[in-house]
Amino acid sequence: MDRWELIAFIILTVGILIDIDLTFFSIMAIVSLIIIWRKVRRDVIYLFLLAALIGFLFEKLGITTGIPFGRYQYNFPPYFLGVPIFVIMGWAIFSFISYLPIMYFPRTIKIALFPIMMVTIDLSVDPIMVTAGFWKWEYSFMDWHGIPLTNFIGWYIVSLVIIVAFLTLFHEDIKAKKAKANLFTIDYFLFSLNFLIYAKPQLLIPLLVGTLVSLSLTLLIFLLSTRVKT
Repeated sequence: MDRWELIAFIILTVGILIDIDLTFFSIMAIVSLIIIWRKVRRDVIYLFLLAALIGFLFEKLGITTGIPFGRYQYNFPPYFLGVPIFVIMGWAIFSFISYLPIMYFPRTIKIALFPIMMVTIDLSVDPIMVTAGFWKWEYSFMDWHGIPLTNFIGWYIVSLVIIVAFLTLFHEDIKAKKAKANLFTIDYFLFSLNFLIYAKPQLLIPLLVGTLVSLSLTLLIFLLSTRVKT
C-alpha cells in the first residue's frame, strides 16, 4: 500500500469509527474517494457515480412499482424526484466501500463477490433504518426483522448490474502478478462492526449476523489474495 492509499484508508476509517452523524461519514468517505481517484485509481470515481445513477433509477422504479425490492415508503428527506438523497449517496458510498477491498482482484472475482458484499452491508443497514422510521415496508410473510426477503434479492440484482456495468464501461486494468488484498478490507469489516457496537437491544441479532457475514467475507478476501493470480 502506497502513501496515498494509506492516507485514504485512515480518513475512511476515521469516518467509520467516529460515529458523529451520517453527514460526517459521507464527507470523510468522499474525501477518501477523491484521494484514491486522484492518486491511486482513476476508475473509482466512475464506480461511485455509476452506482449513484443506477441506484437512483432502481429506487425510483422500486417506489413506483415495488420492483425489484418490494413495496415500501420513504420518510427520509430531502428527496430528489421522490428518492431520498442520502439513499442515492448510500448506493454510491456502499459500492465504494465494497469495491476497495477487491479492486486488485480479477474481473470474475469482482463480479462474484461485489453483490454479496453489498447485500451483507444491507443486512445491517436496513434493520437500522426501518427501526428509525426512515422507511416502512409493506407486510411480507417472508422477512428479515421486518424487511422482506425480496429486498435483499433486489439488492443483489442491482449490485450485480452496477459491477457489470462498471467493469464493462469504465474499468481500469492494473496488471499485477497476483491478486492482493489491502487495508480497505479492514474498513469493510469495521463498517458492519461499528453498527453492532452501537446497536439497540432489539437490533442485536440482525446486526450480529451482518457482522459475522462481513467477517467471513473479509477473511475470504484475505485468503483469496494468497491464492489467486491475476
